This record gives sequence, structure tokens and C-alpha cells, in this order.
Amino acid sequence: MQQIKETLASRGCPISMGVLERAVMVPEDCEWLPGSREYPTPGAGLMVDPNPKAKKKKKGKKGKKK
Repeated sequence: MQQIKETLASRGCPISMGVLERAVMVPEDCEWLPGSREYPTPGAGLMVDPNPKAKKKKKGKKGKKK
């Protein structure tokens, strides 16, 4: 780590040791298991419309001409 810090400092990019350790080191334990999180559905947070529009009735088909 010290060698990386010295190399970056010689090239004009000084970085603190704490920042460098967080950037390079990989955490050993996984905080959550993949696939264990449940995400909300797209409409979960939406309110029900209190004044919905009335649906129009469909028109019937006309008979065939003879």
C-alpha cells in the first residue's frame, strides 16, 4: 500500500492512506445474499384513483349486407 501511495504522490496525485485502503481492499464478508432482497412492485406506492372515469360500452357489430 505504501508503494502505491508513494507512486501516486510522485505523479502528482496525493491520496490519504484511508482512502487508498478503501479503494483497493475488497471486503471479506458479504452484507447481503444475492436474491434475498425483495423489491416493491411498480405500482406498490401508488394510491387508488378516488374518481375513476366511467368505462364506455363497446358498440355492437353491424350485420352483413345481403
